Amino acid sequence: MKNQAIILLVMISFYACKNDSVKKADADSISEQEKSYLPITDFIKEDIKQVDSFAGGILLKTIEGKRQDSAFIQPEAFKNLANEFLLPDLDSAIFYNRFTETSLMDETTQMLNFIYIADSTTTSLRKVIVYVSPSKSYDKVSRIYMEKETRKGDTTISHKMTWKIKQYLVIAAIKQAPGG
Repeated sequence: MKNQAIILLVMISFYACKNDSVKKADADSISEQEKSYLPITDFIKEDIKQVDSFAGGILLKTIEGKRQDSAFIQPEAFKNLANEFLLPDLDSAIFYNRFTETSLMDETTQMLNFIYIADSTTTSLRKVIVYVSPSKSYDKVSRIYMEKETRKGDTTISHKMTWKIKQYLVIAAIKQAPGG
């Protein structure tokens, strides 16, 4: 009888430990499921498809210092510019582990802002803001803003990039040499 009580006690404690680890695993999977980010790459790729299906001209405007220029470009040149926005850091596995999301409702613009900030400086992408226009029927992504930083030799290059859905994109590059 004494042996049976000990065996029963061991079995109960084993079951309790096993059940606790299952609960912990369930809690971890729930917290991972709650942490879902907007598919930024998909929004941009969808807009690129829209440009591919459009038969109009694509105008490139450049400003460098005081010099301004504009010219129509081929779809391939547009795709090269658009690829600046399709960064490897936006891959869901990397983005999920290295970025933190905050969100707010901007009363001035009447837009929801989803702000993603890099947790460290190991990624070239530092910040992403997705602007969403809310409505009663569906929410629409209006604009995507990104900041990335790269180094070329001893020069730091900061890119401020805006993708306005179905309208335009802007890439501003700011070069900072060590001397100023």
